[in-house]
Amino acid sequence: GTFRLSFSVEAAIAPVAQMLVYTTSPSGEVIASSEDFQVEMCLPNKVRLSFAPKEGLPASDTHLQLHTSPRSLCALRAVDKSVLLMKPENELSPSSVYHLLPLKESQGYSFREYYLEEDNVNPCVSLDNLSLNGFLYIPISSDGEGDAYDILKELGLKVFTSSKIHKPELCEHYPEHMMERSYSGSISTMNLHGELSYDMAEDVVDGNAMETVRKYFPETWIWDIVSVNSEGKADLEVTIPDTITEWKANAFCTSADTGFGLSPTVSLRAFQPFFVELTVPYSVVRGESFTLKATVFNYLPACIRVRVSLAESTHFLAVPEGKLEESYCICANERKTVAWAVTPRSLGQVEFSVTTEALQSQQPCGNYIVESPEKGRKDTVIRQLLVEVRG
Repeated sequence: GTFRLSFSVEAAIAPVAQMLVYTTSPSGEVIASSEDFQVEMCLPNKVRLSFAPKEGLPASDTHLQLHTSPRSLCALRAVDKSVLLMKPENELSPSSVYHLLPLKESQGYSFREYYLEEDNVNPCVSLDNLSLNGFLYIPISSDGEGDAYDILKELGLKVFTSSKIHKPELCEHYPEHMMERSYSGSISTMNLHGELSYDMAEDVVDGNAMETVRKYFPETWIWDIVSVNSEGKADLEVTIPDTITEWKANAFCTSADTGFGLSPTVSLRAFQPFFVELTVPYSVVRGESFTLKATVFNYLPACIRVRVSLAESTHFLAVPEGKLEESYCICANERKTVAWAVTPRSLGQVEFSVTTEALQSQQPCGNYIVESPEKGRKDTVIRQLLVEVRG
């Protein structure tokens, strides 16, 4: 006959559930079968993280909202996307968490120095050979069929019973090698050791006059411990750093009631349609020259004319590389790089300030008409360079 069996799949039985079904016949024989079920590696404490809004201007405010089990203690992290590209295999995931757990699946009867295999103590069954049509038929035991004992051993289960868990074995009437039976047990475990592309977003910035000064460029934005209230919620108001990038945030939480939980990674896009980026080495020695590059990006829907300038300073000498023009033409989704040969004169942290401004101009960009922003747009980036003593 057949019957239907249902059971609840919970996080506690992940990553694999082993089901054993058996019955004992009136004669005392145990009939068994088993099946393995792969269970999704989900965690009992459900954690959900979100930004509102999901994109914004540098230095603007946004909210990081957290939902999880009431009164959980959560660790939050938000880093520049480029940080995750360095060693993605080190990121925390449900798989990596489960692989830290003790043994989840066992097989066989060998464990450490213990060998728990047992012999079949039931007497063998004697059957006579059969001769038919000139052929001699010799009864043998088939090792390939298995029995309830083999199924229990495969699950790593040891039973104490007077029921028949071994299939009958025939008494030996033929050479030893024809009756070999392998008793090999083993235990196996699971492995215990789991360019920013922007669409044109005209609603990011309106047509009002705007000037931004950007000088805060961390790799790690948020690194904090937060307690969740009795409703399972937490809301953090945070200020977006000045980097034009995509920020990746996630959290893990612990609860006395539901245990450990890990959120999926969520993103926030920090973006403005017109900006400048600087390429600066981490450090140089005093008197050493290097190339300071300023790259201007235009994600406005039309061509613009921009002026790029490096603020003068007594701490360094800067000479333009190539012809320094009064303005440059940059059409939609294009970029322009301006460079200076810079020689530091002072020791310590030397500051560089580069400003790019979209001009109101009637001068065309080749065959394209220049669209002048209503009141102009200006972006200033300030970066520091460490100047060390030679030798």
